Amino acid sequence: MRRPFGWFGAIGIALLVPHVLLAQTPPPAVAPHPCDARSGPTKSVCRAGYDALASVIPVASLGASGGNPSIGSAAGGRGFGDISITLRATYLRTVLPSTAFDGTTDTVPAARRLPVAVPSVEIRFGLLRKALPVGAATVDFLGSMIGVPKSATDYIRYSSDIRSLQGLALGFGYGIRIGVAPKGPMPTVSLNVGRHDFPKFTVGDIGAGSQFAYTVAVSAINARLMVGRRFSGFEFTAGAGADLIKGNYSLVYRDQATKLPVPRADSSLSALRIVTVMNAAFPIGGFLRLSFEGGFQVGKDEKLPTVFEAHNPKSGRFFGGVGLGFKL
Repeated sequence: MRRPFGWFGAIGIALLVPHVLLAQTPPPAVAPHPCDARSGPTKSVCRAGYDALASVIPVASLGASGGNPSIGSAAGGRGFGDISITLRATYLRTVLPSTAFDGTTDTVPAARRLPVAVPSVEIRFGLLRKALPVGAATVDFLGSMIGVPKSATDYIRYSSDIRSLQGLALGFGYGIRIGVAPKGPMPTVSLNVGRHDFPKFTVGDIGAGSQFAYTVAVSAINARLMVGRRFSGFEFTAGAGADLIKGNYSLVYRDQATKLPVPRADSSLSALRIVTVMNAAFPIGGFLRLSFEGGFQVGKDEKLPTVFEAHNPKSGRFFGGVGLGFKL
């Protein structure tokens, strides 16, 4: 007997497998903190700066990468030269710790609860469509460009050497989608692999009274397994994957005894985050598609010693998105 809802099982597996694998992974040994050589309030300030930038790196990665690399669908194109363009916005919230923290208390105050809205333009370009006995296989190139307004908030400043256009700080992404569209009621499945980056930005200003400040440029290698199916009035897609994140940073903090700034050598920080996502897409007319996205970035305990007000670095994060796409 045909099971019309059997494909929901495939979606459930795609969402649960990353969590099972993460749960079975033994916790790594706790490494020494980069600020352990300091002492007293200076050590607390150094830790606050390092831990603040460590907690913001996954946020920037999520803003640049989103959930589904091609929002609204798991499917590929109809063949070489098939093009679709989507205007997209990804939304999430975070808390920026106060850079005025002087190490005299146990908790770093919150400076602001910051809504983050990242607009982007996405393109999907069909490279190949091959007929198979059970359906069709597709290969597509995926490209994206984010444009973050430089004046969106006074708490974040963008570096002068970044790529920019008309007051927008630009970040770019690219990748590949390999899909299989079976015949009949079975869902479409695609494997998506890509890379995205977020423009380099600075939080804090030692010259303006901050006790620590950091500059970071974030990039991520993304993998997503997406499963989707079209119904009469809409298309439903769900999936999961992992982001391998890298943040190249510089950190400056103030010695609380001498009141002089202490620069740390430029370095990099890596992180891994599991992401789950669901999409719903609705056709508008003959060539437009309105898509909605909801997802969750699974948290991870990085053993950061600093306590932040209204912010737990090891907690997960919900995010949302909306996209308006059209075919050329």
